Amino acid sequence: MNMLLSGPFDTAELPRIAPAPVTVTVSRVVEPGLEREFGQWAETMVERANAFPGSLGGGVLAPGPDGGEFQIVFRFVDGLALRLWERSPQRAVLLAEADRFVTGERVHRTVGVEEWFDLPSRSEPARPLWRRIVTDVAWVYPVALLASLFVAPLLARLPVSARTLLSAALVTLVMRLAVGPMRSRLRSRRRL
Repeated sequence: MNMLLSGPFDTAELPRIAPAPVTVTVSRVVEPGLEREFGQWAETMVERANAFPGSLGGGVLAPGPDGGEFQIVFRFVDGLALRLWERSPQRAVLLAEADRFVTGERVHRTVGVEEWFDLPSRSEPARPLWRRIVTDVAWVYPVALLASLFVAPLLARLPVSARTLLSAALVTLVMRLAVGPMRSRLRSRRRL
């Protein structure tokens, strides 16, 4: 079994080689005018993948009438079955054919099915408006205070309209470039 996992691969992908079912979603951007050719190619890709050992099925989702990306979804019994499919000669031949009409591609892998259904239960409930306002003021206040203490004296000789514009621009810039990203990182870690 270790022999099948040997060879070059990204060690960051190791947690994805799991005993649970694996779902792969591939989003592809198709050269305009070649959508029909791509559709035929995608159906062939899905047929071959569905016939591959360990496949639980797959399908193609076409973009809407306004255009967009084609989505191809595959599901395999585990990460090892997926890995064997991804290294198979039949897949390599099909991918080489796609080069003439695919201009961009994104791949997303999900292990297990429970993650799809648990996500809504893990989301935070919407906070009341008063609480969002208090939180925003708590983030803006230190920036505004520092601007009042250190920048306002430098701008004191300017007319009120210019002083206000420069202060607002500075506070907005600091909020967007420094405080916003820090706040997002903290929120993603669920510390705030």
